[in-house]
Amino acid sequence: MDKKKIAVIVRDRQAEAFRMSVGLTVLDDIIDVFITESIGDDKETLTQLDGVKEMKELGIINLFTTVKGTDFEFITVEDMAGKILEYDHILPY
Repeated sequence: MDKKKIAVIVRDRQAEAFRMSVGLTVLDDIIDVFITESIGDDKETLTQLDGVKEMKELGIINLFTTVKGTDFEFITVEDMAGKILEYDHILPY
């Protein structure tokens, strides 16, 4: 079976988006996470983000952000919009 390309767009429900991103890795699909807002500092969001970071370090998840000044790979909104066209599924949170 072919791997699906899945984009998770992190906006308002950040903890849920990060949790879902990690959960999607069990299907062995290609998961790209796009953070479009500053990350909240609540415990749940930061805990779920740690899981995403772990998956990124293992090469299982790719992590991009449109927010400058973070440790994540920066992507412009325009480049993100063009890249989104490549995905089989787009999950906005």
